[in-house]
Amino acid sequence: MDLQYVLLNPNGRIAQREFWIGVGLLICGNVLSGIIPALGGLIWLFLIYVGVCVYGKRLHDTGRSAWLHLIPWAITLALTSVGGVLMGGAILTALLAGDDFNPLTLFTAGSGFALMMGLSNLVWLIYTLWVGLSAGQAGANAYGPAPIRILTVEPAAPSDEQG
Repeated sequence: MDLQYVLLNPNGRIAQREFWIGVGLLICGNVLSGIIPALGGLIWLFLIYVGVCVYGKRLHDTGRSAWLHLIPWAITLALTSVGGVLMGGAILTALLAGDDFNPLTLFTAGSGFALMMGLSNLVWLIYTLWVGLSAGQAGANAYGPAPIRILTVEPAAPSDEQG
């Protein structure tokens, strides 16, 4: 398996095995980007490209356009925006309350945002499972030749014939 092709080339197709390896590396990279504060943002931006390559090639293998990868990003952006509005509204309410400030207001701000981020993660989980578990098209398609798929062969049962 050519990791450079899987992670850095947006063209072509990959089988399920390569997709799951790529997703595992993306998860590790995202964890790493959260640990390294100075370079984390740059690593995260690079991982967006890697994600487009990995998910895009897997979508290609199923005969679908890689542009479908924009859908979970759009949903994430919308949910983040709604979460930000919920949090901002709760904080603004707390600030305008004056002496009647209730600390639980800030708790609700965080919980509304956390709910939106949880929904976003659920969208990504469902999308990843859908892309990763979808059957690839047999033979060549508009995106290139079929990837080499590793098949497991069960041993033949002993025959009843006596030789």
